[in-house]
Amino acid sequence: MSDVRGREIAAEQRVVDRVYELLDGMRARANDLAGEGHRRAAGGPATGLVERDAMVHRAAVRLRALDVEAEGIVFGRLDFDDGESFHIGRLGVRDGLEPLLVDWRAPAAAAFYRATPGEPLGVVRRRVIICRGPQVVDLDDDVLAPDQAGDLRVLGEGALLAALRRSRGPHMRDIVSTIQREQDEAIRAPARGVTLISGGPGTGKTQVALHRAAYLLYTNRGRFTDGRILVVGPSTVFTRYIGRVLPSLGEESVHLRALGELVEGVTATRRDRAQVARIKGDDRMRDVLVELIWQPPPTAPRRLRLVYAGQVLTLDAADLAAARHQVRTRCEASGTKPNAAGPTAATVLVAALWQQVEGRHLDRELFAEEVGERNELHGFRRAWWPVLTPTEVLGWLGDASRVMGVDPEAAETLAATYRSRSDWSVDDVPLLDELAVLLGPPPAAPRAPEPEWQLRELTTGTRPVASFVLSCGLQQGWELYAPNLATPFALAGPGIDNDAVGAAQRWAEAVILREGHRVVGWTDGFDPHGEEGYVPVLAEPLPVEEPDDDPVTDEPYLHVILDEAQDLSPMECRMIARRVEYASMTVVGDLGQATHPLAAESWPQLLARIGKREIRTLELHTGYRVPQVIAEYAAQALAAGIAPTRSYRPGGTLSVRQVDDLPAALQHEIRRAPQDATVAVIAADDRAETIVGLIAAPTVTVVPASLVKGLEYDHVIVVEPAEIVAAEPRGMNRLYVVLTRAVDTLVVLHHAPLPAALGAAASGD
Repeated sequence: MSDVRGREIAAEQRVVDRVYELLDGMRARANDLAGEGHRRAAGGPATGLVERDAMVHRAAVRLRALDVEAEGIVFGRLDFDDGESFHIGRLGVRDGLEPLLVDWRAPAAAAFYRATPGEPLGVVRRRVIICRGPQVVDLDDDVLAPDQAGDLRVLGEGALLAALRRSRGPHMRDIVSTIQREQDEAIRAPARGVTLISGGPGTGKTQVALHRAAYLLYTNRGRFTDGRILVVGPSTVFTRYIGRVLPSLGEESVHLRALGELVEGVTATRRDRAQVARIKGDDRMRDVLVELIWQPPPTAPRRLRLVYAGQVLTLDAADLAAARHQVRTRCEASGTKPNAAGPTAATVLVAALWQQVEGRHLDRELFAEEVGERNELHGFRRAWWPVLTPTEVLGWLGDASRVMGVDPEAAETLAATYRSRSDWSVDDVPLLDELAVLLGPPPAAPRAPEPEWQLRELTTGTRPVASFVLSCGLQQGWELYAPNLATPFALAGPGIDNDAVGAAQRWAEAVILREGHRVVGWTDGFDPHGEEGYVPVLAEPLPVEEPDDDPVTDEPYLHVILDEAQDLSPMECRMIARRVEYASMTVVGDLGQATHPLAAESWPQLLARIGKREIRTLELHTGYRVPQVIAEYAAQALAAGIAPTRSYRPGGTLSVRQVDDLPAALQHEIRRAPQDATVAVIAADDRAETIVGLIAAPTVTVVPASLVKGLEYDHVIVVEPAEIVAAEPRGMNRLYVVLTRAVDTLVVLHHAPLPAALGAAASGD
C-alpha cells in the first residue's frame, strides 16, 4: 500500500472509530432506557406499566436502528469548494453539537448521489469509503471540480464498477453507497400522487424502490411509521431475496408482501399455466363470482317439509330456487351482502310457506309468528343459507355447471384446475379477495347483555337502548323502540289496552319480525326514558356495534410500492386498487418483461386499472448489473417498440452451445462454474422439475422460468430456450427475463433449434 493511500485510510479510520465509539454509547443509553422502563413498572403504581411500554418501545426502536446489518456504517465523504466536508452513512450521528455522520436520506447528503462533473453542486471531491465491518479497507474518489482540488488527494478507479464486480449472494444487497444520479432522483421524488419508475433489467429499479421506502420513512416519519408503507413483489422467492435490504438501511416497519400473500391466511407460491391464468385474470371473472355467491351450497337441503294446522307444507327444489332468487333480488336492491342475508332468507321462506295455506281462513301474522319459531325452519335456514367463506365458495368452481358467464370450454378448463387442486395459486388470490368483498363479513359476535346495574342507572334525558324495547307511555299507549333510537318507531294505537301486556307483546313480535328478527321470549328492561318496559329475546342476537372511539385496528396503507407491476392481470389490479384507494404509490416495472397473458399494453392502461390516472414518470436508462455482451444478446428477444437498456458494465462471458446430450452438458457446465459464485439453472417450468433430480450440487439453484423475475445470479445456465418460449403466449418476453439474470456468465444449452429471434451468438467450448 502506498504511503498516500495508507495515510488517507488511517485518517478515515479515525472518523469511523469515533462513529462506532459514539454508537456504542448510544446503544448503552438505549439499553439503560429499556431497563429504567422495567424498573418503573416493577416498583410503582399501575401507570408504571404504561410508562414501561412507552420507554421499552422507544428503546427497541432505537436499538434496531443502531444494530444495522451492513457492510459499513460509514460509506462516503463530500469535500466542498468552500472548505467544508462531512461524512455520509446509514444513519445520522452527532459528536456533541456537531454532525459527525450525515444520514444518506438527509437533504444535505443528496449531493453525494447527484453531483456530476457538469453539475458539481459545489462538490470538489466525492469519496466512497469501503469498509468491512468497522475496518476501512479501501477508498475511491471522484474529482468533480479539478481546478479547485488543491491539496486534496485522489485515490481509486471507480467505486461503482468495483461494487458491480462483487459476487452475488442469496439476498439482494442495498446500493446506498453507489446510487447514481437518475436513481437518486427517483428515490427522492415527492411522496404524493403516483411515481412510475421504469427501466430495463439491471437498472436498479427494485433497489431504488426499496431505498425510496427508507427515504419516505426518513422524511415523513410521523406519517408513514408503524407499517403504513406496503411493498408488493411478484413472488415469495422474490420477497425473500429482497427481504434484507430495508433492515440494512435501518428500516423494519415496512410491510413486505408477495402477491400471493395479500389475502390474510393465504400464502400462494405457484402460478397457473398461461391458459388458466388468462381465464382467472380476466375482469370477467368478477361476473362469474357474482353469480357464484348466490348459488346454493353443495350441501344445501333440497326440500323443506313441516306440518302446520294439520297440513303438510312442502317447498320442493323449484320452490326453493324461486325463493333463493327472491332473496337475491331483495338483497341486491338493498345492498345486503349474502353473509348478512340470513334474516331476509327466513322471511322469504315463511312467505313461500304462507302461499300454500293462503285462503284457508288463517291469520297471516299468527302464521308468521308460529312458523318462524319452529326449530325445523330455523335449522333449515342455517343449512340452506349459511355464512360462507371465500375459500369455500371458490372451491365450488370445481363443478363446471356452476361457472356462469364464460364459454363451456373455458368453464371446463377452470373447473379442472379446482378439481385437482392441492393448494391455492397466486392467480386464485385476487379471486379470494374479490369474494371477501362480495360475500361481506360474517355476522359479528352476539352483543353481550348490558349489566342490570347499568340498565337501572339514573341518567339525564334520553338514552338510546341497545335492543328493541316495548313500553307503555301514559299519552300514546304501547310504544316500540328500535336499537339506538331515543324515539319510538311504532305505536300500537288505541286497539290494544294499556294493561293488555300479552296483546302488546304479540303486536310487537309481528312488527319486529317485519324488521327481520324473530322473538322467542321477553324479559324485563327499560326504555330510553328510564321507564320500565319489556326487552325481546331474539332467535339471533343483534350484531355487536363497535363504539366510534374504538382504536382502528386495520388502518389503510398510506404509500404502496408495487414492484414488477407490468405483469398484473386485471383481477390483480382490482386487488391492488382496494389497498391503494387512499394511498400514494410508487409503481416499478419494465414493459419489456411483461409475461402475463393479460398484461397491460401501456403504463396509462395499467394505472387506469388500479384507479390512478395522474402519474409522474421517471425512467432509468442505464443498466449496472448485466454485462454489455449479455445485455446485447438478450435484447434480441425484446418485443418490437421496446428500447434496449444501455449497459454500463463491461466484461461478462456468453456461451451458446447446441448439444446432443443435455443432461451431460448440464453436469459439465455445473462442474465448470466458479466455486465462490451463485449458480442458477433456469428452464421451462416442466423441465425444471425434472432437472432438480439430476443435480447433486447443493450450491446450485434450479429456478423455473416463471419464478425467476427480479432475481440475479453470478453464473446462469439456461436450458432449452425454445421450451421457455413455447410454454406461454408471451414466451419471448419470458425468455428476455431469463437471459438477463446473469451478472457475470451466461451459458445457453439447447438441443432443439433456438427461437428465430436469437441470431448468431458466441459459441462455447
